[in-house]
Amino acid sequence: MEIRRLDALNLPPVSSRQILGLMFGLNSGLIWSFQSRTHRYYRTFNIPKGNRQRRIDAPCVGLKAIQKWLATQLQGAYKVPDHVFGFVAGRSHIDAASVHAQAVWVLSVDIRDFFQTTPKSLVKTRLLELGFLEKGAELIASLCCLRDNLAQGAPTSPLLSNVCFIHVDQQLSYLADKYNLRLSRYADDIVFSGKGQCPDTLRDELESLFIGSTWVLAPEKTELVSLPKRLKVHGLLVHGENIRLTKGYRNKIRTYKHLLATKGAELTNSEKIKGHISYEKYVDLVVDAQRNT
Repeated sequence: MEIRRLDALNLPPVSSRQILGLMFGLNSGLIWSFQSRTHRYYRTFNIPKGNRQRRIDAPCVGLKAIQKWLATQLQGAYKVPDHVFGFVAGRSHIDAASVHAQAVWVLSVDIRDFFQTTPKSLVKTRLLELGFLEKGAELIASLCCLRDNLAQGAPTSPLLSNVCFIHVDQQLSYLADKYNLRLSRYADDIVFSGKGQCPDTLRDELESLFIGSTWVLAPEKTELVSLPKRLKVHGLLVHGENIRLTKGYRNKIRTYKHLLATKGAELTNSEKIKGHISYEKYVDLVVDAQRNT
């Protein structure tokens, strides 16, 4: 009966450890261990991010398989707001930047440690709102969180962060409509823009949305920029109708292409270099396609 109810709501049939174990061919005792001793099933390491290190908590194979399945199954239960582009199939940061074409100013804010400040209690609350019963919501939240927050490295964290952020997204959308502004959010990066003058109270109103919430804005990343200064949006430059890579990044690509042409076989990081070059081609292809539609 419960499985049929969940199916009618377009939700995965997660009602108990026994059911989940049966679907994956795993002993329910192992599912219990995944749920109750989560820290034992993650490998923690750091990767460079700019001038600092980002902590990654990577789940073990069995737990990761369950999380990937949950992430896929839960997609249909969440209606993505039009202004949300991060972690959404068929949407990219290029699409997000394109929202701000013709802008004369942009206001950017950044949420500090987005996943790690999204608590398990909120994940469970949102799952209950989607239609899961207490037992199923607790099971999913426990399987997808580490140290009582979303894990940076779990396949479910991107989707669940969006699901948890839905009420703030609604307030952001209301704020944009109030002043007739453009709005985009790509993961933890939120951007407002306009063609007239930036409302004097916009920044304060935006910051007030986060007072009392679980998330905190990074004040050092809050920035209001107006033309003729360059407008950088979601890592790309917006100038009139044009969306392009920054000049610094294009210069880096030219250097990489030269290195690849002259020292290809000798390079120890050739795959990384090829990745940057492929990214440039990808951006150009998407932007060209947008122009032709």
